Amino acid sequence: MNRILLVEDDPSMALGLEFNLRSEGYDIVLRNDAESALDTLASEPDFDLIVVDWMLPGLDGIGMLRRLREAGNRIPVLLLTARDGNEDVVEGLDSGADDYLTKPFDLNVLLARIRRLLKSRSWRAEGIAPDEACFDNVQVDFNSLTAEVRGKGIRLTYKEAQILKLLWEKRNQIVSREELLKKIWGVEGYIQSRTVDNHIVQLRKLLEENPKKPKYILSIHGSGYKFVTAS
Repeated sequence: MNRILLVEDDPSMALGLEFNLRSEGYDIVLRNDAESALDTLASEPDFDLIVVDWMLPGLDGIGMLRRLREAGNRIPVLLLTARDGNEDVVEGLDSGADDYLTKPFDLNVLLARIRRLLKSRSWRAEGIAPDEACFDNVQVDFNSLTAEVRGKGIRLTYKEAQILKLLWEKRNQIVSREELLKKIWGVEGYIQSRTVDNHIVQLRKLLEENPKKPKYILSIHGSGYKFVTAS
């Protein structure tokens, strides 16, 4: 059973979400503020997903996200908010949200977003694309979100695996930030966001021998990124 930490301060919204998510078979832990949610995560780290409202009393959802990511916590996070401007989307993504849903929302849309994010534990490559990437002394399994890098086992987040898979499928081709935002985060149109760059930095730390002088994931100035391998 997937375990979800729900952080929502509005009583009616919280109870409604808790009821519907439990009805779908999820194990729900409800908290109504960010500080108590962080305390819960410190003592019970085995959650599969966090669903958090942006507007919380005291520390808001964005502040909570930043604390989590700065501490190295990589649990997938779905951010709920009534704010839907491009600058709000950018702020949410750059703070570390894996997905972003604006209120009011349809329950079926929320459930679909949750199912997609929960694939971080059982993700499957789609279409005819390969389930693995092998290059030099690196082997990535997109099904299990694991990799062996020069004899060391590592785990990837769902988003890291999605990005790497897209770059691998289009290796030796330039992939723009706009394409990555659209295909990985579902963000349409041109927006300025650091979230792609931040994920690329993390992938380089995981895969490259020298992340500051990458061999595989190259930055193409003014265009995007290119995965380069002779394999």
